[in-house]
Amino acid sequence: MESIERIGPPQQVDIGGPDEHIATMREFLAKPRVTRDFQDLKADVRRLHSATQDTDRSRQNAAEAELEAGRIARADDEYRSHRLTFGVGVLLAALLVLLDTLPANLAAQTFGLSSLPTWGITAVVVGALGAGMWAVTHFKSGWRRGVTIGALAVGLVAIGALRYWFLWITAGDAIAAALEAVALTVFTTMVVLLGILVLGFTKSRQLSRAERRAGRLKGQAERKSTREADLNQRMEAARTEFLADAQLFSFRSFQDDIRRNQFLEYVRAELER
Repeated sequence: MESIERIGPPQQVDIGGPDEHIATMREFLAKPRVTRDFQDLKADVRRLHSATQDTDRSRQNAAEAELEAGRIARADDEYRSHRLTFGVGVLLAALLVLLDTLPANLAAQTFGLSSLPTWGITAVVVGALGAGMWAVTHFKSGWRRGVTIGALAVGLVAIGALRYWFLWITAGDAIAAALEAVALTVFTTMVVLLGILVLGFTKSRQLSRAERRAGRLKGQAERKSTREADLNQRMEAARTEFLADAQLFSFRSFQDDIRRNQFLEYVRAELER
């Protein structure tokens, strides 16, 4: 809180009769309302300065986070084709795999187990399909990719054979069982291919995390910038009102324009200190 006794003539303002202006300033601030407005304005200046520094730091942090996200994207060429966030891509791929739950259950029923083990085998089959989709997407080259594609193809053929066996045993018609097994296997293959395509357009977890952080920091910077603008607007309105009061007081205290202007400059300088 600014004390009236500590007010002194500002060094940068060349005014005649500083003692006179100090006395006039004290007389001006003797009114309780004016004193309160003066103290509030000084506090607003400090708050605005702190808010400006905080906003600048937030903007700098947001810019650094965006640069980091761009660096991660360029490192894996993800900025070219990857459009889905990690969470959305994984969710879509999981939903695609879950579409094959009932067809996979037909293959699991071939073993003739009870309900609980059969659904356990179904979960293993569905999980294996999901893992194969992920492996094909992330092993972009080399022997791992070839082995993964080969294992996935063998698995699809095996699932088709199990379905054929179960349908043949239950229906007793080999041709109908074969056609239905082929149709279900084609459906499973299409689900796997769609899952691989979705994961191929999905950003890595590291990149998605970096982009979320950059977006969060950018939002914080924008909110702080808005608060800073509001505080600056309120402070300018209060400052204009306070200077209007000072101008009115100067008309009653001084008879010539030079001394009035000197006093107003003195008041402005005190507000900015």
